Amino acid sequence: MSLEFWCPLRLEAAAARRGLRSGAVVRTGMGPQRATAFASRPPAGHLTGGAVVLGLAGGLSDALRPGDVVVADIVRGPGEDRSTAPVATEAVVARLQEAGIGVVRGPVRSVERPVRGPERRRLATDGTVATDMESWWLLGAEPPPQAVVRVICDTPAAELVSLSLPWRVRRCLAVLPRIAATLDSRGAPPGPDSHRGLETTAPGGTR
Repeated sequence: MSLEFWCPLRLEAAAARRGLRSGAVVRTGMGPQRATAFASRPPAGHLTGGAVVLGLAGGLSDALRPGDVVVADIVRGPGEDRSTAPVATEAVVARLQEAGIGVVRGPVRSVERPVRGPERRRLATDGTVATDMESWWLLGAEPPPQAVVRVICDTPAAELVSLSLPWRVRRCLAVLPRIAATLDSRGAPPGPDSHRGLETTAPGGTR
């Protein structure tokens, strides 16, 4: 079964695509508004596998470093918490670990704008490990993606805007094809999903 990766940014989508053999990449767009619009679109057809949100994130603790991989079981946002599919999430974690990719599992919070400085410490008080700007809204799709996988790009000690940003972005983008290749090579996590897309790319090009 082929797997679909939902990547908010063009750079994330391009990186994920480098690791694929049979799966597909859909660029959902950056931020809450684009994520909401994407999630509200009716499925454009049936995909035999599931969908995984894949992209970069901000870490809330210096225990995380740029390039670390976070797999969410709960995603917090402006409304009630949204859960990923437990069996699929367990399968994603196991596959990444079997491939030698270290994983941190924990809550992710989706926010409306990048988080900096003291705001990171405030959001970490409830156990949240990372932030992004799309996953909570994407989990509102019907059917929802089965898992959320994010790669840490910035932390309290390495803020988003700093001299090290180009190096950190390159490092993080290099992790995305490894994740995509690992999950794609093993097939989709348990449970079906349906295809919807704004911009869909596959190994053979754009469809």
